[in-house]
Amino acid sequence: MKAYVKTPARLHLGLIDLNGDLGRMFGGLGVGIEQPSTIVEAELSKKTTITGEETELATTLTERFFKAYPVKANVHINVKKAIPAHTGLGSGTQLALAIATAIAKICNIKVSTQELSLAMGRVQRTGVGTAIFEKGGFVVDGGKPTKNSAEKCVPPLIFRQPFPSEWRFIIVIPNSKKGLSGTDELAAMTQLPPMSTEEVGKVCRLTMLKLLPALAEKDIVNFGEALTDIQVATGKYFAQTQGGIYYSPIAAEYVELLHKLGAYGAGQSSWGPTLYGIVKKEEAKKVIVKVQAHLKKGVGGQVFITKADNIGAQIRLIKG
Repeated sequence: MKAYVKTPARLHLGLIDLNGDLGRMFGGLGVGIEQPSTIVEAELSKKTTITGEETELATTLTERFFKAYPVKANVHINVKKAIPAHTGLGSGTQLALAIATAIAKICNIKVSTQELSLAMGRVQRTGVGTAIFEKGGFVVDGGKPTKNSAEKCVPPLIFRQPFPSEWRFIIVIPNSKKGLSGTDELAAMTQLPPMSTEEVGKVCRLTMLKLLPALAEKDIVNFGEALTDIQVATGKYFAQTQGGIYYSPIAAEYVELLHKLGAYGAGQSSWGPTLYGIVKKEEAKKVIVKVQAHLKKGVGGQVFITKADNIGAQIRLIKG
């Protein structure tokens, strides 16, 4: 018996509350995307072996699973495909949950995705990646309590809706420095002062009274405007850490280019370097050709078109 898990990537689109005076902190906005993806296969074996991509990290994650769930079993984990690490696409959470879910399936361990996420050391700040693994679509979580912050918990999922199938993301990953991760990210988050209540209020209003209604009504113009404004507000807060609204001048250049080429909204996923623009399906090819030409003349990098993923992880057991 072999377990197969394929996960979407995720775009992290912003944080709602970086003040915390109401008793909750963060609150994430995000959406699943079809490309890139992580694919993991697992089966019982005579000895534990890890093959494929990201073997070092996959080994650590496999050991972490068996520390949390000490069953007597050996497994072969094959990471057939992995989302590029430290690019702002949620690679860590998706690989951790893919491996944990695959092992749980072949070892017949009954456990929820939320429990696995906690056991694997995820949801440090938001539950966006976990919710997208489980359900896909556009998600909003309700943040983490500021009291008893040492207590592990998964932020509640307070909104989830399929993303319009007629919209597309232009994903741009320039050849430039990678965004913060690990201890550097933790240090940056702990050193920053609270966001002003005025700015938090602005982000909340944009989310509740412009972004989400526009999504429900499939109004790409107002959705894009709200998303861009949220990105700018969040970016201004993190500017003291990342040096500007975006993680580098190159990122700012390509966000501006996406807007000039007609993207309804554009921004940076998490700490970057992944950038995105939202366009209608029929406009995507024209935009990507121009972005490709700009990359070729400049720093180089990747650009591709992808749809939102409204399914979440694909999980199945294969006999034989």
